[in-house]
Amino acid sequence: MFKNPGASLAIIFLGIAIMVSGYYIGNGLKAETPNIESGAKDLKVLNIQEVATYLNMPESEIRKIIQIEKNTLEKRGSFSGKMFPYFVIDDTKYFYKEEIEEWLKETSSNRREYNTSAGYVN
Repeated sequence: MFKNPGASLAIIFLGIAIMVSGYYIGNGLKAETPNIESGAKDLKVLNIQEVATYLNMPESEIRKIIQIEKNTLEKRGSFSGKMFPYFVIDDTKYFYKEEIEEWLKETSSNRREYNTSAGYVN
């Protein structure tokens, strides 16, 4: 191929180095990419589908909890405890994962009971 055998070896070595580095770079990028299907474990902000997956609840139940708390606040003028945390952008609700975890801790430690079919919380 080349008159200089060192050049042929250098090209082969360079090709192998490029393939190996490509493999490591690809695996590094794959590790940093959040995997939504794995239960949204790596994401900090979740949409309603992701928070439902994370909490292992139907979306409809989450929507009902939010509505029950909103109705309770409007009816009583106050709500004891932490309300289900979310923020809204262009009519879409988003959930900060750390706030969801705090809500879970408080809700479970206070043994709060939601009746989503009847529409109230104890």
